[in-house]
Amino acid sequence: MLIKLNLITHAFARSEREKQEKALTQQQWVTVDRIVMLILFLGVIAGAIIFS
Repeated sequence: MLIKLNLITHAFARSEREKQEKALTQQQWVTVDRIVMLILFLGVIAGAIIFS
């Protein structure tokens, strides 16, 4: 009887396919950009207040 040597690879094998994420639309990109810019803007103001 032969011994299976690759027991580790079987544990990491995926049993089912994961669904692929959809790309963001143009409107979603604009919304995400606005949120990031708002967070950066508020972070700069908070940093200026803290370090002044």
